[in-house]
Amino acid sequence: MGRLLKQKWLLLKINHKRSEMVSMGVNLGLCAEETIKCSQQLDQLLNDYEKCTNNAGSETLHESSSELGQYIKSLLKRTAS
Repeated sequence: MGRLLKQKWLLLKINHKRSEMVSMGVNLGLCAEETIKCSQQLDQLLNDYEKCTNNAGSETLHESSSELGQYIKSLLKRTAS
């Protein structure tokens, strides 16, 4: 799979997993085992995305992934409150 295609695929998976986690948090609670497991899966996807962008060696992509991480964190904070 090409690097850019993999990045797009990971972004889609990250967005889906984030939505799933938020839904679980609302329905089951933030401390539910299922919610925590989903959060850990999201962390792994974010780590995979970070590795994918770092392998490119492009500072622009690295900055984009940092911005994505910040954006996702802000979304999680908004949905958790």
